[in-house]
Amino acid sequence: MVIFPLLMIAVSVITGWRCYDKARTEMAEDLNQALQRTALTDATVEGILDSLSSMPGSPMLTFNGNHHGFANFLRIPSLRDTAHVSYSMVQVQGDGNDIGTPHARICSDTIMLAGCATKGDEVVLAVRAYANPSMASVFGHAGMEWPMFSFLAGLLMLVFMLANRRLFKVAVVHSSIHTDLTLTPMQEQLMNMFLESPTRTLTKDEICSALWPKKDNPDDTLYTFISRMKSSLARQSSSYKIENRRGRQYILTDEKGEILHR
Repeated sequence: MVIFPLLMIAVSVITGWRCYDKARTEMAEDLNQALQRTALTDATVEGILDSLSSMPGSPMLTFNGNHHGFANFLRIPSLRDTAHVSYSMVQVQGDGNDIGTPHARICSDTIMLAGCATKGDEVVLAVRAYANPSMASVFGHAGMEWPMFSFLAGLLMLVFMLANRRLFKVAVVHSSIHTDLTLTPMQEQLMNMFLESPTRTLTKDEICSALWPKKDNPDDTLYTFISRMKSSLARQSSSYKIENRRGRQYILTDEKGEILHR
């Protein structure tokens, strides 16, 4: 039965990842189409080339989404606030896909706009758009409601089934004791207290508070009660024993003196 919720969780994770990946692809395609629709005049291209030529190293010019109305061409609203356009000069021999960009979650393809000669090397003007939407925006666009619902449902089912399984084991132990032994109501209450304790250990105060809550000094009564219960367990050839440790606590053990565990 545990297999079913685990299968639900696995399917929801796989489905969610595919939805997330599909959303990223759609956002990249949106950047591509907006970039292709962004028209630049020859004068603008020449101005960008001149600016890049005068910059040292591997220069790059980055403009916000308002550059020539680029953001207005985006169909996905969550991309508009973080959309940027970058220009750089790349050698003709390169494929242009190694254009450097600031860290971004979504990135478009590289488009070659124009060519020129600089210091004897023929280069092209490469442009790329990128955006950095929040994870929530990507998940929102991916439509993750059903994968998330399936994941939570499977997780809740798994927790519920494991909890019931543990309770069932405890109930079986209680049932077997009640069947094998003949106990008085107070003896049965004490036995249940031992079984409900993770360490099968009870202090004198815990036992006295549960069995004689109104008695001022129940120590003598406790000793007599424990002695009679030990005799009853021994008389019925029970595999359970009650041992007194350090005079302050009692432990339920098996016939070998080992502490019982759940």
